[in-house]
Amino acid sequence: MKRFALIFTISLSLLTGCGFHLRGVIDLPDSLSTLHVKAPQVELRDDLSNALETSGATVVNHATADSATISIDRAQYRREVRTVDERGKSTGYILFLEVDYSVIDSKGVTLVDKTRTTARRDYTFDETQALVAQRQEEILREELREDVSQAILRRLARVK
Repeated sequence: MKRFALIFTISLSLLTGCGFHLRGVIDLPDSLSTLHVKAPQVELRDDLSNALETSGATVVNHATADSATISIDRAQYRREVRTVDERGKSTGYILFLEVDYSVIDSKGVTLVDKTRTTARRDYTFDETQALVAQRQEEILREELREDVSQAILRRLARVK
């Protein structure tokens, strides 16, 4: 029992010492403790807001005197053919989400100039299972929004 406790303690110390954090938990600077998110897509705004709140930020519905603003100017999904079969039919796609955003603090100072972040997912398509493929693409879009939200959070963590 003592051996198990010792191994557990050492493992925990190593994980803590290496900077390990649970996914989604990113330390944000104090200047970004209160944020307003402007986005053309409700789903993307909600995913980003949830990620920000998980990281300890307060997300407000309207810009206030003490809130920074994340402006998502463009969020566009794009799909490209990855593979085709011997009949020339598409059997695989690459789904992209490209997001252009900028961040301005409460005093109007630009913290992050207009930046583009892109996430991608590959998937196969079976034309005999169209409903399954449609649901698969919906799930991949959700994952892309989460990936983009995490990329934005990582960028915000580097703001000085």
